[in-house]
Amino acid sequence: MTRPQTALVAGGGLAGLSAACDLADAGVRVTLLEKRPFLGGRAYSWTDEATGLEVDNGQHVYLGCCTEYIAFLERLGVRSATHLQKRLRVRVIDKVWGESVLRAAPLPAPLHLLSSLLRFKPLSPAEKILAALAFMQIKSLDRAAHPELDSISLEHWLRARRQSKHAIRSLWNLVIQPTLNDDISRVSADLGLMVFQEGFLRSTTGANVGWAKMGLSRLLEDATRRYIEARGGEVRLGTGLDRVDVDGGTVRCAFVDGAEQNPGIYVLALSPDCLLETLPQSVREDRFFSRAGRLGTSPIVNVHLWYDRPVWDGDFAAFLNTPLQWAFNKSRLWSQDGAGQYIDVSLSGARDFVDRPASEIVDLFRKEMDALFPVARGAQLTRALVVKQREATFAAAPGTAALRPSQRTPIPNLFLAGDWTDTGWPATMESAVRSGQMAAREALATASRIRVGESVGKT
Repeated sequence: MTRPQTALVAGGGLAGLSAACDLADAGVRVTLLEKRPFLGGRAYSWTDEATGLEVDNGQHVYLGCCTEYIAFLERLGVRSATHLQKRLRVRVIDKVWGESVLRAAPLPAPLHLLSSLLRFKPLSPAEKILAALAFMQIKSLDRAAHPELDSISLEHWLRARRQSKHAIRSLWNLVIQPTLNDDISRVSADLGLMVFQEGFLRSTTGANVGWAKMGLSRLLEDATRRYIEARGGEVRLGTGLDRVDVDGGTVRCAFVDGAEQNPGIYVLALSPDCLLETLPQSVREDRFFSRAGRLGTSPIVNVHLWYDRPVWDGDFAAFLNTPLQWAFNKSRLWSQDGAGQYIDVSLSGARDFVDRPASEIVDLFRKEMDALFPVARGAQLTRALVVKQREATFAAAPGTAALRPSQRTPIPNLFLAGDWTDTGWPATMESAVRSGQMAAREALATASRIRVGESVGKT
């Protein structure tokens, strides 16, 4: 009996977890490394010492079009610990024009969104008609036939289709900023149009909003560990990958906390900067790898607010004409009992906030909550926490497509995973899971070719 192939997967985010599970399913003996004491990567949670409550680093949601992420949850047996809307419904609270609701009607796509668009208060009748025409153009657009879309911003593309500056800010950016984690003026038209095609126009369920009903680390950590260990693998927390050594165009070994490791497959599910630090200089300078260092990043800031009483009866909402972008009633989303309320304010592409003092940020958003929800004015803020992620995602800027490497590298036994690799998706949990699957698929195909070649050589 031949000894099973072994693999080292570095990085315990969704990309690494996905790759490790796929490899383990194929009979590969996997060692998964994560330098931090918990799994989850950039989607993690911890217990806040001041409140004793679980806190996510930021509110992560998924959509109905995130089919591989949903399948991953089902595979691990944790789908029931999440909630996915059966039909899209999002409240949009405009500080000037009042409240609108974006909801899916029981009609075929894209007509399911038409009634919401026609009732959308911030837009004029003319803007609504032009927006509907733009949606029809997007639905029929073959993006693969237009590589030039990656070289321009989505704002530029929309302005060429007679979308007003006001409509771009009030409607189009309402979707783009949270999904691509940047302002619409800074993201490529290709990735922006992909969001609308996959999420809103391909089916009636693609934009349904889903979320975890518990902390993100708790959702995945035990389930993933059990899954990998049940298939002969190992998960090592608090264990980092120091470097890999490359000799003769092949990774010969890796050094893990100073100890040499010699698996046959190496999957590096690391951020671009950590990846480059791990590689030898000669490899790091190769164009395939070095271009990853030119990917920009975009920040996310989350403002966690705990009140002594309920101040808002919603579950989540988007906001216009206020510094608030999105707010999530975590007390309701997590079915928490108690007299108080926990609100998470999520700020994507938060370049205007990431360098501000936390106290200033808290003061600003407490005042905004008071202005929008009068009950909050009489409530006491018992705890506030600001979480800044300066490099939360890669920046989906024009020209980014050429910088995203494939999962298969020029080194035969080295593979990459991460939402920033070339998945065709923006920096989302879906992209991370897909990247892990793609890396595992490439690794298994390469290992199979090597085994076939060795067998032929022996005969």
